[in-house]
Amino acid sequence: MKKLRIEIQKEKMKLFKKIEEIGLYENFGQNEVRKLEDKHIDISDYSDEMNMKRNIIDAFNNWCMNFSIN
Repeated sequence: MKKLRIEIQKEKMKLFKKIEEIGLYENFGQNEVRKLEDKHIDISDYSDEMNMKRNIIDAFNNWCMNFSIN
């Protein structure tokens, strides 16, 4: 779990840099969310650990969808 949280922090920093360069855009962060899902989620595994990973990535996805520059 710790590794996933660290990766999400790194992705957030990359997204902040993208905002500085090109601004906020439609589907902000969706490529990063998909990349994390592909790397960390086994679609056939519904163990507690895997569900926790899903929840962590879902929280990141919600952060991306609700992010505003305000």
